[in-house]
Amino acid sequence: MTISRALVRTTAAIVLALGVAFGITAPASAGPIEWQATGGWYTDNSDVFLGAGARFGLATITIIPNAEYVFVDSGTLFTLNVDGTLNVLPLGVATGYVGAGLGMAISDPDVGDSNTDSVFNIIAGAGLNAIKFKPFGQFKWIVKDNDDLKVLAFGVRF
Repeated sequence: MTISRALVRTTAAIVLALGVAFGITAPASAGPIEWQATGGWYTDNSDVFLGAGARFGLATITIIPNAEYVFVDSGTLFTLNVDGTLNVLPLGVATGYVGAGLGMAISDPDVGDSNTDSVFNIIAGAGLNAIKFKPFGQFKWIVKDNDDLKVLAFGVRF
């Protein structure tokens, strides 16, 4: 799947601007802001990651600006994302969701130049709603130029 870099950057700028605008108005229109903490692994190279983000919800849609730090050998790798999810299986105790997002993957190897790639995220997951710290699990497919990544994540929303 090839995605035009200009299209991704333009769309990322629009989504980021909407995410910031929504974040500023979210407490007045959608209630409290939630937070999330995640961890998991990139299945293609078995690297683990930790991440965190804010959650701004309106009805069945949630906007999630987030960051992930990937523990890699011989350098650093982190991602900055703005993801959106849609609840497709809203139950009282659990919710199934799908979504997509845009972001940047920034890598800085010990040897060589650093690199920033625009990425497109495709997300599917499920979370429990019955307790204060709401656990969730999700699969994220990160589409980037010639090097797609698959991520399994587990976390809590609070």
